Amino acid sequence: MAELVTVYEARPSDVARIVGLLESHHLHPMVADDLERMGTYRDQSHTVAIAVPATERDTALGVLAENERQDRTRLSHLIKVTDGAVLFVVAVLAFVAIVGVLDANGKWFAATWVILCVVAATALIHWAWTRKGEG
Repeated sequence: MAELVTVYEARPSDVARIVGLLESHHLHPMVADDLERMGTYRDQSHTVAIAVPATERDTALGVLAENERQDRTRLSHLIKVTDGAVLFVVAVLAFVAIVGVLDANGKWFAATWVILCVVAATALIHWAWTRKGEG
């Protein structure tokens, strides 16, 4: 049997996905650890080594690198949208804070919160109705 070379270390929850990915490219991955013997307390911090025969090392590394590139591409759009949403929320909260500091009686502050709540509720209802129409 050929010498095994570790090409990836995965969390236990990702092992099946990585092994399936390598097998779909006609490689022969081997899981170094016994997943059944691991306790649940080690599930988050423990990594499992995935090895392939030394002759398949370069191909496996190429497949894993391409998979990582695809994951990064999928996440880049989500990160941009999330960054925009966080920036919007920070700007709205800064506006509310400024109104709260400048309003001595609290009437404008309360009115600002009421308007924001109505806008947020309307946006959530609209979003829910458009999602209901898709399904």
